[in-house]
Parts: sequence; structure tokens; C-alpha cells
Amino acid sequence: MLMALNRHMLHNSLLKFQQHIATSSNTFKVVASNVVANNNGLNHTNRRSSSFQQQSSSSDSEGDDTLKSNPYYSAYAEKLQDLKKKNASAYREALRRLREKQRETVDTANAAVVNTTDTVSEKIDSTETQPQAKPKRRPSQTLLVKPKTLEQVMNIELLRDKSWRDVSEIWLAYHRTRDNTLSAVIPLNQFEKFYNQSIKYPMFLLPLPRNNSGYEFIFAQFQHYQENSTSNCTVHLTPLISYQTFKENAPECMTVEYYTDLCNSDKAIEHSGSDDESCVLMRSTYDGKLLSAAEAACLVNQLRIFYGLDSGVADKEKLLKSFNEGDTTFKHSDVIALVETLSI
Repeated sequence: MLMALNRHMLHNSLLKFQQHIATSSNTFKVVASNVVANNNGLNHTNRRSSSFQQQSSSSDSEGDDTLKSNPYYSAYAEKLQDLKKKNASAYREALRRLREKQRETVDTANAAVVNTTDTVSEKIDSTETQPQAKPKRRPSQTLLVKPKTLEQVMNIELLRDKSWRDVSEIWLAYHRTRDNTLSAVIPLNQFEKFYNQSIKYPMFLLPLPRNNSGYEFIFAQFQHYQENSTSNCTVHLTPLISYQTFKENAPECMTVEYYTDLCNSDKAIEHSGSDDESCVLMRSTYDGKLLSAAEAACLVNQLRIFYGLDSGVADKEKLLKSFNEGDTTFKHSDVIALVETLSI
């Protein structure tokens, strides 16, 4: 199944972006609830202040009721009652000072609530204006997985005395009669550039023309086994709609494998002619129910074109970079527009 070994990676740019938006939305709701709560607190405090002011103009007996709600009342209640009996004038003065103290407390609370409300509002405004960037994708390193080698495909010992030209002919002939299979031979110097680009940008969307019904996007992800030197790698492809539905369990429509085994120093062909060039062997297997041979070849060529360093490098790399870095400026229509200018 697609990407079963890469669970730690972001499953898909669109899904992650939706999750990010959902998380931001919940944050806004929590912050907004706090603002409502603070405003309710402010209204409640104002009501208390108004009630206190009305009570301050009432008689001394009503003042006793006011004092009971004062946070300082319990500490001075007994002394105030004695003072009321002995000196009514002094009692009223003490009552006035307590009212002033309570008024100062209410004013301080009001200011605190207003400041908190303003701060929360500023946070909401600043959060809403910030663009919601998608998470940056990470390289698809699966170093704990043993890579598939050319020895599992064919007996490479029989190729030791062959030239690269002979090896290429044998490889192409071997796959020519196999169903739902494509093959190719790639010069090593071209593949090294291709490999380095795939390390930088391990995922991309390929627009596949579907007769006269437009394009279907195919999600492609590279699987590497080494990052610092050119080695075997595999590309897994699945329709984007399948990936969005089944995530890492989406069925693959095609797999592309690149073998560098015969280029390694310990396995290199010993009797290469002077006119030969080291090559990388590629083969692709596809689901004949989902893709035709022509459509499979189109996807292989798109991989070569988008990740190869030939003409139009700047435009292609801009798309690869924006997609893998989660840039909100990435547009599917830009990929289609570029493909329509290519000869595939």
C-alpha cells in the first residue's frame, strides 16, 4: 500500500491544510468565548458599582447592608458597630472611607477587564489576518527499510562481461514482453541530477490527461534509502482522490523503480567500452485497470521532465518548491498550464 512506511510524514497538503484551518477555528471560538465572559464580568462589575453608589446615598442602616458586601467588612465589623454606638459622626466618616476603598477596587477591576478584552480582540484580529500556511513537507527517508536491489530482479553476475550497450539491450528486451510494464535506461549523470531534485522535493502532483475530459491529478511520492549519495529509489503513485480518501492505505496505480547497482564501485561492470556510459536501469509496473500503457508512459515522462534539469528549470522548480513547502500560492492550474507547454 502507498506510503505505508512513511506514516510520520504529512499525508497530504490538502488534508493537513484542512486540519490546520479546523484547529485555528477552534482557537478563535475559545478566544471569542473568553471575550464574552470578560464582557459579562465587566457588566456584572458595573452593576455592582452602580448598586454601591445608590446605597452610598441612603441612610446609615442601609449603609450597614452595603458594608456586609464590602470585602473589608469582616475585619472591621465589630469595631465599626462599637464606633456607631459611641460616635455617629466618626462612624459615618469610617463608612465613607470604606465606600471610597470599595469604589477604587471596582474601578481597578473595570480597567483590568477592559484591558483584557482589548488584548484578546487584538489577538483575534492579528490571527485572522495572518495567512494560514500549510505544513512543510519533510524528505521521505525510510532508512530502516531494506532497499530493493537489482539482484532481486535479475542475475547481475551474468552481466559482468557485458558492455553497457549490451546491458541496456538485455534490460529493455527483458521487459518488452511483460504485461503492464515499462522500462528505460538513463545515463548516470542525468540520473544524479534527477535524484538530487527528488531529495529536495520528494512529493508532487502530476496532471494526467484523460481523453477529452480534462485532467486527473496523480499524487507521486519518492522513497529514498540514502540521502547523501545516489542510490536506488522508488516512486509511488496513486490518484489524488484515492489518497485523500484512504490516506496511506490508498492503492497504487503505478510504481517506478530506479536501480543504480551496476554503477556502484563494488559492482560496476568491469569491461565497459570506451564509448559506453554508466547507466541507471528503470522499470515501471502499473495497474492496467487504472492506466493505459500511454498514460503510464506519460507519467514516467512527467517525472523525468519535472525533476530533470533541462529547459524551463526555474518554472518547474518553483512549482516543486511551493508544493513541498506548503506555500499557499501553489495552484493546480499552474501545473496544468506548464504541462500543456511541454512535449510529452
